[in-house]
Amino acid sequence: MKAQILGLAVLAACGGDGSQAPGPDAPPMIDAGPGPADDIGLQAGPPLPSGQWLLVNRWAPAPDAVLALDPADLGGPARTVLTANRVWSMGASADGRTILFSSHDPMRETQFGLTLLDSIQNSFAFDTAARTVALLAPAGSAWANVNDECLQPSADAAYVYLCRRYDFTAQGSFLGWRLGRIRVADGSFEFLRPDAPGGPFELTVQELPGATHVLFELRARPPETGSSLYTRELSTGTEVVVRANARRPILAPDGHRVLFADATDQSRLKTFDLQAPGDPAVPVSTTVGAGDAAWSPDGQTIVYSVFDQAQSCDHLERVTWSGTAWSAPARVRDCAQTGEVITSLAWVTIP
Repeated sequence: MKAQILGLAVLAACGGDGSQAPGPDAPPMIDAGPGPADDIGLQAGPPLPSGQWLLVNRWAPAPDAVLALDPADLGGPARTVLTANRVWSMGASADGRTILFSSHDPMRETQFGLTLLDSIQNSFAFDTAARTVALLAPAGSAWANVNDECLQPSADAAYVYLCRRYDFTAQGSFLGWRLGRIRVADGSFEFLRPDAPGGPFELTVQELPGATHVLFELRARPPETGSSLYTRELSTGTEVVVRANARRPILAPDGHRVLFADATDQSRLKTFDLQAPGDPAVPVSTTVGAGDAAWSPDGQTIVYSVFDQAQSCDHLERVTWSGTAWSAPARVRDCAQTGEVITSLAWVTIP
């Protein structure tokens, strides 16, 4: 997702690529500050009415927010679901009951000695019915030296899957992204793959139907290049490459089609089917450099963001399946009018 790409850009600007191991000045793993849920400045908007909504993680204009757009009027007014000091890497349950996001520690320099703005970003869950927020960690936990991204709930809401950067140092280096999951019931955390210092970055993890496998991306650690999509059987650790030269997989509601950015074609969006991964990919959009995307609940429409370099903001475009091909992209929200920077999308249906 764009969250991960921007994260790499920030590190490059600071002179690090995450490949260094933490030195003796590595910050502590936890701080002694107040409860994190009280630190993020969350303000909850009115509950959303029942029906379908496209949730948008807006990074600008300030403050950071989760907005809700009517899929029938994506260029129209947005409802504010929540705002906070930082809202990053948003995910949501299909019924819209839970919105997941990471948010940063405003006291990171005091507590951890870190000046990099988004180095400390822990995971939170917002209950849209109760309009309350909770840290996804064991009860009583303080901020931890982790940076969570690509948050996605399991189908049964028992887990939150994520990719975690960890052990930031004062120089801006970190050990890399690793796949993991948080058990919602008690906040406990586990990594899903063995530690591989110096190995590829583990990104964009999603549970597959049946909850026995996950889909994810392995991206080469700079200066190496390349990325591929894999499935992993959770009980055995068996991994299978399902698509080479692909990034940012997004599973369709049918559980087997996968939207991805083609690394060989200027990150244009395409799909393939996990039931026939060797078949040619289906082109989705001619737009170059598409960002995050969301499937409609019926799997017939895809909405995605497009960064406008000249205006430093994100448009939204939409394509629709005709039965044989995807329609030409239509711009449905123009950031020349909104000024919005959009980092994540999720399409939900509220009962």
